[in-house]
Amino acid sequence: MDMPVSNMQSSSFIEIIRQDLGEQQWQELDKDIIRRFTCLFRQKTLRYLGIVDWVYCSPIGKIIATILKPFSLLPDRCARNSFFDFIIRQQHDRLEKQRRYYIDQSSPFTFESIFNERPAVYEEFSGGLGMYLKLAVKRGSLLFRGQGYFLRIRKWRIPIPAWLSVGSFELLHRNIDDRHFQVIIRIAHPLLGTLFYQRGEFFDIRSSENIATINI
Repeated sequence: MDMPVSNMQSSSFIEIIRQDLGEQQWQELDKDIIRRFTCLFRQKTLRYLGIVDWVYCSPIGKIIATILKPFSLLPDRCARNSFFDFIIRQQHDRLEKQRRYYIDQSSPFTFESIFNERPAVYEEFSGGLGMYLKLAVKRGSLLFRGQGYFLRIRKWRIPIPAWLSVGSFELLHRNIDDRHFQVIIRIAHPLLGTLFYQRGEFFDIRSSENIATINI
């Protein structure tokens, strides 16, 4: 059984990134990515809009997504060119994220999570299911790698055995320019291959882009 949930005040997102990367990798991180997340520290809330040009869910992935439906984690279908809305808020003890896929325009798929650093960097979703993360820099991009899953029951996080998990998780935040970035997500099982894959391009809603050109 893992350590109990801490109620201590969390560092800012950019501080968590720097601490987890270490100074050598931090110096290799794209400066636009640093500025992007430093804005969150100053403004407390950021919103990004974009298009996920590829939402892939394998047949086995669809079964897994259906089983995990109470946790609202992953879309259980494939789609192309879906509008995406992402909000991230800096709270005093954690970060709160809300993501909304407009795969079905009449009923968007929404899921929320919290991000914190204690006892280790982790992201937790609805229902207490979550994963530990390790950050790295890959050619200037910010890479989040899963380091194992857990289920929180009250104040305790219980590790989920690797053989019960959906496989390895990776999220790559790749900078395009000072206003635009690409996100690539892949969940792959050692025996079943890629179960989920997503790729999209996003921009800060504060930019001068004409949001009306994006049709929901």
